[in-house]
Amino acid sequence: MPRFGLVPFTKQDVKGGIFRFRLQLPDDVFERLAETGTAGVRRTVTFSLRTRDPMAARSRALRAAADVGDMISAVRSGATSPRRLDPAVYQRDGIVVPNVGSRKQLPSNGAGAGAVKPKKAMTLRRVYEEVYLPRREDRKGAPPRRRARLDMEKAIALFVASAGDLAITSISRKEAEKFVRGLEIGSIGTKKKLVIALSTVCNAAVAADLIPANPFRGLGPDRSAIAAARRSYSRFDHDQLARFFARTEREDGAVLWLPRLLLLTGARLEEMAQLRSEWFVRRDGVEVIDLHNAQVKSAHNRRYIPLHRDLLDLGILDLVRRSPDRLFPELRYRPSAERWSGAISMKLNREIDAALGRDRRLTVHSLRKTFEHAAYVLGVPKPSINAITGHKPGDVSEEHYLMLKDDLPLLKKHIDQIDFPFLKQVCSPIAA
Repeated sequence: MPRFGLVPFTKQDVKGGIFRFRLQLPDDVFERLAETGTAGVRRTVTFSLRTRDPMAARSRALRAAADVGDMISAVRSGATSPRRLDPAVYQRDGIVVPNVGSRKQLPSNGAGAGAVKPKKAMTLRRVYEEVYLPRREDRKGAPPRRRARLDMEKAIALFVASAGDLAITSISRKEAEKFVRGLEIGSIGTKKKLVIALSTVCNAAVAADLIPANPFRGLGPDRSAIAAARRSYSRFDHDQLARFFARTEREDGAVLWLPRLLLLTGARLEEMAQLRSEWFVRRDGVEVIDLHNAQVKSAHNRRYIPLHRDLLDLGILDLVRRSPDRLFPELRYRPSAERWSGAISMKLNREIDAALGRDRRLTVHSLRKTFEHAAYVLGVPKPSINAITGHKPGDVSEEHYLMLKDDLPLLKKHIDQIDFPFLKQVCSPIAA
């Protein structure tokens, strides 16, 4: 079966922005089709999905990938004339049954040349598309958010890759427990989110009387385990920072600059990974990063971040002047995860492990914690820390009366108080 975890369609075309499906056949399948003289056989199955909507394109492409997988299985099992794919079936939304000709209605006593072909089983994917989504829209008046749909599709794809495309009635509690035990992906919170997604789809199946009970109910990490995992993230001490930065200073581009930016701004990695040169502006006499047009986690994250004096000394504005658009063009946006920072996050975490040894408590996000702790120890007021890092204001007075997000000279004064002595030894403008 194809790897559904990878989005099986290309990026948008330059002209028109239309998504296309593209999936390469295995060598043995292609050679077998060529040997049997199958008309129009090509090594790569490719056609237009006729949509500019990434969510619609993903749904159509997943259906096409499933049928390509069925064709591959049929060829490997000995079929000499597998059913050809009709692109028109995957160029519109919904579950579309290809037109394979009319069938005779056989007598009820079973007489005739053969039996009526049974209806295709309701799998997790079909329950999600035909039961859960319509039911959710009827109950809430709107479909789930795009990110929630992507999470559900990812969870279903992982289950199919592990256990096969089983009928919903064939998924037992034992099968669900086996899948959850073997699920090794991301953090403990991510694992819980995927299990909840499968449980939500099965709840819809229970409500539709397709199954008597939800096999995924109550599985996965509990809340206490998730809370403990989140509390376990730690901050760097100065010696650990020096050892980590000594490795990144040998690199260039995102690996060199993102640790500097994260440590000296307290920003999230996703915020810095998408930086554009036009977001570096001068406001009220202060050089700042303007995140008002960035893709951020919440409304409180749209803010100005004053540039720390060490960032200016290291030459951040020289990098900005050399960048015609994005500061880190090597980082690619992943629509399936709605993130710019997926690959660089793994790269930086590997650098941390190489410098300090594997420790789940120390990750790239620990740089944000390190900044906040350093600011607090130096006596920077908590409202100023919140304004710089984009945390929600602590109370009504802080949000509506202090309005520190607009007092850039004060924030600049506070951020410049933070000092990391190792930077002067490990980093240098020449290395930038």
